Amino acid sequence: MTVRTSPIEAALNVLKPAIRPIYSQLVLSPSISLLLETTTVEKEYGKDHPIYRLPKETISTPEVKQMPTFDDPFQYLEGETYTTHDIYSSVVEGVLFEPGNGLVMTQSRKIFAESMYPNMDKITVWGAFLNKSFIKRKFFEQPVETISGYTSIYQGLPNGYYHKFIDLVPRCFLLDRPEYRELDEIKLLYADPTAEAEEIIVPKIVPENTKLVKLEPGRLYYLEKLILPTFLTQFGSGYLPKAYIQKVRETCLPNRPSAQNKRIYISRSKSASGLKKRHILNEEELFAELQKFGFERYILENYTLEEKIELFYDAETVVGAYGGGITHILFSPNVNVLELQVMAKMQTYYYYLAKALGHPFEFVCSDKANNRENFSVDIPAVVEILKKWHG
Repeated sequence: MTVRTSPIEAALNVLKPAIRPIYSQLVLSPSISLLLETTTVEKEYGKDHPIYRLPKETISTPEVKQMPTFDDPFQYLEGETYTTHDIYSSVVEGVLFEPGNGLVMTQSRKIFAESMYPNMDKITVWGAFLNKSFIKRKFFEQPVETISGYTSIYQGLPNGYYHKFIDLVPRCFLLDRPEYRELDEIKLLYADPTAEAEEIIVPKIVPENTKLVKLEPGRLYYLEKLILPTFLTQFGSGYLPKAYIQKVRETCLPNRPSAQNKRIYISRSKSASGLKKRHILNEEELFAELQKFGFERYILENYTLEEKIELFYDAETVVGAYGGGITHILFSPNVNVLELQVMAKMQTYYYYLAKALGHPFEFVCSDKANNRENFSVDIPAVVEILKKWHG
């Protein structure tokens, strides 16, 4: 359900999708082709080069029919089914690596597509990679150090809170193969700053022969042998393969039954204080209604990751604005998820994450033209959904 838009915001909602394709065609596409030329493992090494793939998964996505129009970068996800992309790892030799952006290049400075987030929006690509510092390194700088032996990576872009959890850390899972466990040592390369998700989850999901090695961001390194992992997720979709979810549940969840008795409202009052960044303007009115259903308000910045894992492990229902807090449903065995969307259009990261986890998912849209705005929530629509779940 969608709340009414103002005339200015309605105009922006019309202009943005109209301008975006023109800008992409005339500016972004030529710039990316020229400055970020890509290749693949198969192109460089041939079809017979060993590649270790995860099996593809297909799920039914009937809820998409009831969703508003997807935002332009997410339109490729509109469909009654969703199939995972090609997920794999392979060993490449004599390559260049830039820790800040996570990009891997051939010695002729072509970027391995496997090191880039799949289906990334061209505007995001522009903002992430087409800056003077990276372009200078790509074309003119030489490696500052050679790292011998077998290495691997997991960091890259984008790298916000959600992306570290759902996009970056899971790449380590692709090291969990018999062929890699037989190696004497794998140097897992990383650079600061790191997040709790990296510090806590990565050591639990990598093989025992893995050693963490810190590099300096914003420099080029020469890697003798790199186990290059793709991303398990892709732009707009937090769908994680079943094997990875099983690994997380085996290694990261509390060793006790889930109480499943927490009704969690995720407040962004601290992270958004003083900023136009997805703060719910009518939060007090919303929370007054949520309290009638037994919800408690949580400001997740006040909790350690271990505490958040315990909290969401016991969750029965989670309500929150589009943002990193919803990421923690990864640690819920079975939870109802109600996402409060900022925009009039659908953004689908958490929908596909919930589908992968088997969680019931509902949403209520607002009326903003971009996802960095403060917004008001349609409270009657929220109440209607909660009545369906809790009477």
